[in-house]
Amino acid sequence: MNPKLINSILLALSFVAMVIGAHRSLVEEDILGNYWLYMIGLVLFMLYYYRKKKNSA
Repeated sequence: MNPKLINSILLALSFVAMVIGAHRSLVEEDILGNYWLYMIGLVLFMLYYYRKKKNSA
């Protein structure tokens, strides 16, 4: 599979997880209950960043 496509998908999924986490936190008024969504977004972003650095070097 194309590495740029995978990087784009990872970045998009990271963004979506953060937006869903923020939305659920506002609606439910419970940030700690949605902590897992933020962590999924952070892990996906870190994976994207790692792959981008690895491919550019």
